[in-house]
Amino acid sequence: MQDERTVFFTTGQFAKLCRTTKETLFHYDSLGLLKPARLGENGYRYYAASQFFDFDLIAALREAGCSLKEIRSYMAHREPRAFSRLLRENERKLLQERQKLERMRRILQNGVESTEEALQGTPGVPWLEEQPEGWYIATPATGQVGAVKDLIRNLQDHLAYCDSTGLGEELAVGSIVTRESLLRGDFRESYYSSKLSHPASSPRLYKKPAGLYACILHQGPYERLTETYPIVLRFIQSQGCRIAGDSFETDLISYLGTEQEEDFILKLEIQVEHG
Repeated sequence: MQDERTVFFTTGQFAKLCRTTKETLFHYDSLGLLKPARLGENGYRYYAASQFFDFDLIAALREAGCSLKEIRSYMAHREPRAFSRLLRENERKLLQERQKLERMRRILQNGVESTEEALQGTPGVPWLEEQPEGWYIATPATGQVGAVKDLIRNLQDHLAYCDSTGLGEELAVGSIVTRESLLRGDFRESYYSSKLSHPASSPRLYKKPAGLYACILHQGPYERLTETYPIVLRFIQSQGCRIAGDSFETDLISYLGTEQEEDFILKLEIQVEHG
């Protein structure tokens, strides 16, 4: 009886056996990852039956997220400890990728919710609302607030920090105006911010206290916020309330959703307390 280990297959036959393509086998050959067992005088490649298990190992490691470079290195020094290290490293990479995808899912979800809130709301009409505790990544606004050059530099700093840490879950960057600035009648941003779904270990973590907030939707260019702030401040006074904390500005519809500045919608939320 013929020893099955001496059975050879052409490239096409072996590709069919492994449920792959000849092109994949050619590629693996060129990388030195899975070379044919022998070459015929006619130049044809022939694979041994036992090489099915080598191909199966490559396929399994590819399914586990390993790169072809990692697989080739492992197959050159195949032993249990190296196998464990390889799988652990790719498990770590997959967990990082899952976290990245989950963050992107929350960013998209927040984008949908913000847009729908803007479309359903009535700009210019303030209201009071109890809100839960929240958290932000906040980058101080430095330089000349309002100057385009400094604005871009601050936004670049903020976005680079969020990208490098994987923090921040909004498509658009928001702003925070501190209570001290509000009381001075200064409505320029004190921080640039991005919401978080939960607190994180970061020197830029900024807490939004739970409590009562006076809210209003601002429609139009950002420059006209100086017209909207007095409206909500008069409303706060008319409700027998006073400013108790910061103002949190969230873009609901920005340049990401429309090219018309008149269609921009931003939500202001100012922490207040009665009497």
